[in-house]
Amino acid sequence: MQRRHFFVLAAALGITPLMAGCGPKWIVLTQAAPNPLLNQNKFAMMPTDYTGLIVGEKSEADYLASKDEESRASWAGDKGGIDTEFNKRLTEGAAEAGITIVKATGPGDAPFMIRPKVEFIEGGIFTYVYNKPSEVRMKVQITTPDGKVIDEIAIKHGTPAGITNPAIGNRLRDDGEALGKITAQYLKMRVTGAQ
Repeated sequence: MQRRHFFVLAAALGITPLMAGCGPKWIVLTQAAPNPLLNQNKFAMMPTDYTGLIVGEKSEADYLASKDEESRASWAGDKGGIDTEFNKRLTEGAAEAGITIVKATGPGDAPFMIRPKVEFIEGGIFTYVYNKPSEVRMKVQITTPDGKVIDEIAIKHGTPAGITNPAIGNRLRDDGEALGKITAQYLKMRVTGAQ
């Protein structure tokens, strides 16, 4: 009898870590109720905001001050890669639910705006001795065209550094892609009303 309890306990402990990964991949900071996003099918994407960005343990300005011109250009390209992958994956994921996302050009583009803001980036480190994953932390607001916040979520993603993924830019692009997918999941949930 005790043996069966051991196996039940072992099985439960083995399943618990798996179940921990099943919840939402975002933290809700603000969520309007009743839900004004229900059955909406068009959103406009604002450019990603990097104001106040922290890179590792430094402000972006301090981080860039220690870099040469080539490294600064590479950093701009890395941020552009995050944006490209985020926008692409969010647009594709939303389209699966019949949601159109257009580039914001003015207040008449869509009834709601998506406003991503990257607050923290850790590029990670790859060496043959020590590896550190990248990490990108972002807040995403859904607002009315005049800026009234309807919903706001906090999301983050990290990509392991290794021999198959040694470059910072590639890891950050992977993070941007994952953040776009997470945002699409949240948007689909709010538009469809599914939990």
